[in-house]
Amino acid sequence: MNLALWMAVAASIGFVDLNFQATKSDRAHSALARSLSQFDKPSERTMETLTRHGLNKRYKTDPTRVLASLERTAQGQKDDADLIYALAELNWLEGRRHDQTKLISFDRQRDQVLDRYLDALTYAYDYLFSPALAAGRQPSDPRFRLACDIYNAALERLIRTALVKGRVPMGESIELTLRGQKAKVRLAVDEGSPWPRNEIGEMMFASDYELTGVETQTRQYGVGVPMIALRKKLKSDDNPTTAALERFLPTEAAFPLTAFMHPKSRLEQPLDKKGDEEFVVELIDPIRFRQVGSDPKALLPLEFDLTTPLAYMWSKSEQFRDADREKISNLIKPGDLSKKSGLTLLRPYETGKIPVVMVHGLASSPLTWIPMINELMNDPRVRENYQFMLFAYPTGAHVPIAMSSLREALWQARTQFNTEGAAPDFDQMVLLGHSMGGLLCHSLAVSSGDRFWQLHSDRPFQEILGPPEVLTELRQFLFFEPMPSVRRVVYLATPHRGSDLSRGMIGRVSSSLIEDSDHIQKLLSTLIADNPDAFDRKRFRRLPNSIETLSTNNPVLTALMEMKSGPDVTFHSIIGANRPGPPADSTDGVVPYRSSHLDGVASEKLVRSDHSVQKSPEAIQEVRRVLIEHLVKLRPAAGTRTPAPVLEERAAKLFDVGKPLPVLPNGIKAN
Repeated sequence: MNLALWMAVAASIGFVDLNFQATKSDRAHSALARSLSQFDKPSERTMETLTRHGLNKRYKTDPTRVLASLERTAQGQKDDADLIYALAELNWLEGRRHDQTKLISFDRQRDQVLDRYLDALTYAYDYLFSPALAAGRQPSDPRFRLACDIYNAALERLIRTALVKGRVPMGESIELTLRGQKAKVRLAVDEGSPWPRNEIGEMMFASDYELTGVETQTRQYGVGVPMIALRKKLKSDDNPTTAALERFLPTEAAFPLTAFMHPKSRLEQPLDKKGDEEFVVELIDPIRFRQVGSDPKALLPLEFDLTTPLAYMWSKSEQFRDADREKISNLIKPGDLSKKSGLTLLRPYETGKIPVVMVHGLASSPLTWIPMINELMNDPRVRENYQFMLFAYPTGAHVPIAMSSLREALWQARTQFNTEGAAPDFDQMVLLGHSMGGLLCHSLAVSSGDRFWQLHSDRPFQEILGPPEVLTELRQFLFFEPMPSVRRVVYLATPHRGSDLSRGMIGRVSSSLIEDSDHIQKLLSTLIADNPDAFDRKRFRRLPNSIETLSTNNPVLTALMEMKSGPDVTFHSIIGANRPGPPADSTDGVVPYRSSHLDGVASEKLVRSDHSVQKSPEAIQEVRRVLIEHLVKLRPAAGTRTPAPVLEERAAKLFDVGKPLPVLPNGIKAN
């Protein structure tokens, strides 16, 4: 098999074909992609409302005067849901109609268009949330869903108008002319968000992008405009605390927020009110909140899109792009692990959440976990109680050294986030390991004893002579105890007893391509020189590389299997079978069942899949089951679907009509 063919086979292991690009649809009204896309005339129910007020014929010739008449009528009939909905719909239609004409080339007409959108948003909000209209609205009424879409589309149009150079600036007020007077539009971040205000650099609309490569998208329909927030990397300025936190976050982080505005009701203020107004668009973290409403019996879902920001980060982040692009070169030339390996959090660490650490396999990268992360985040119990951490490493490194690198990364994270036991949930960690990554995870749950060391010498390690720094480093590679943070390990297509592929043509060719690290060669040479009678020179000339280690019944794997596991760790296996048949004879095409199977695990799940088990829907559902099981054991009440915190109660205070807006801390200010 030639090199090109081998690389194609290696690259297909855990491969995810993610494509992310700007959408080709009308960006100015991307929220119209659903029920409003063909909405160009009043609905039948709205025409009935116009007829009831004797305005149906006049509307066709003078819609502006009809709207003014209806608004005056609404001031005296604030409990008429039909009337309030009609005002939302008709304002939207008028704004949309003028927006599609050449009239918007003039500033005055453009301002009038914005007025229509703002009124549409306000009346839609009243229809959806006003307690006075509760008796007249029903979720089963088609107008209810249309009111949500009108609210969302009008809010999106208002925000787009406030754009500066195509992006929404954080912490600045944008001046617009609304309702004939100067007004300010400002973005504010939910004060409980783990993303500090001073770290949010730019905002974009999730609907401006489309993606392929994931079979499902994690989103929820409701009220609000899904956004992509870009994190602004902070300068450490020699601040060790800032530098330590930066180490665990992506260099170009993107995360989901939802824009939501609590407008002042048109029913509670004079139509001709004068004076400057400020419109605050609050950016809500959908990981923390999924419903809004002041009445616990009438909560509405928060609209959000979790998949698009995740895909944006993976496709735009140089850190993740390089890791995926260089997965083959990192197999062939692993180099210095300290520069190529590390643990990355997708969000700032949140005390109270359980870490899920994901470790990829041979010739792969963290990109392989996108389908699973995306689908797991669809379960509110998972996203509200777990946080994902991704470990990347050059897979051509010697397996014991890669194990040590993972161990060191988790110790650093524990030191950073669980200082003196301040975050006890950190020590309820779940590890997910795909293929060779499962072997790395296994090493964190067992005690090595001297099993690795005995593969190279029959002399006790303490009798070996050599430079202290060399002995210290080798002790770090070959001797270890279970990580105290680890409570569960899930193996996905893990070759505990190796793979026949390693001994075949692919394995022999690929193994010969891997270059040993100069650093490791130097360590071994130093020991051999100082202890000429302690080692078998032929066997200890170098440690086996990653592919050699994965050969069937390799001594490294045998030693790993013989190590004693920690008493507080629960194990689970997910094994791929690419065709029906007896489990004992099955294989995923790379790892046979006889290698993936482990006695004594809490559960074993066979799924119809090739070696890319981590992408299999069956496997993802099994991981979800394990996470919920783990959660129920720790927090019985968290295992059931409970209502999310009600953001509207806090928002109602923040945007209370008639009261001055409080000064927001951490850099957000009104200009």
